[in-house]
Amino acid sequence: MKLYLAGPEVFLDDAREIGRRKMALCARFGFTGLYPIDGEPLLVDASGTLSRTIFLNNIGLMRAADAVVANLTPFRGVSADPGTAFELGFAFALGKPVAAYSNSPGELKHRAHATIGSAEVADAPATLLRDGLHVEDFGHFDNLMLAEALSASRLPVIQAETAAGDPFRDLDLFEQVLETLAAARAAGRLGAGSSSSHPEVAPDMRGEKASEEASHG
Repeated sequence: MKLYLAGPEVFLDDAREIGRRKMALCARFGFTGLYPIDGEPLLVDASGTLSRTIFLNNIGLMRAADAVVANLTPFRGVSADPGTAFELGFAFALGKPVAAYSNSPGELKHRAHATIGSAEVADAPATLLRDGLHVEDFGHFDNLMLAEALSASRLPVIQAETAAGDPFRDLDLFEQVLETLAAARAAGRLGAGSSSSHPEVAPDMRGEKASEEASHG
């Protein structure tokens, strides 16, 4: 079973070493890890050709994968790396199961308040921040679109109880995700449904899917 390994580790100086470690852990649990970079520098050339090459390569890897494991540890802010968020959404649209982990504890709203600050306005609602924008208050670890997509996949989302000292190199939670996926595969729960690449649709989404199928039938 092939796992696309999404995450902001690609921006580390030792990104390829982290990739090798992640792929070795995948192999230990009987998976094949697909890492997003292979032999090319991460910077984009002036023409943008390399940028498009990386994009198309990653799209190809995600299409080839049976599932995605996403590192959603906040990146340069209070939320997940936008590239990883796109990849999670793309995988979900393809019907591929997605599991995830975050080496940062707590809810999105708590990180937003700690980083941006609460609104300095009398009687302001608790969701209003100092920048004049509201933050979601659904109890999720990150944006609701990420959280709900993961919930629909019914695969593990493991979040740290305390902040990791080196959040983009610490692979303890990544290994826990792999262990859980291996157990689910052994129990026949991974890939239940039409194929290993299509998770069962959550009950509250079936009506919408059924209506779409009827309209196309």
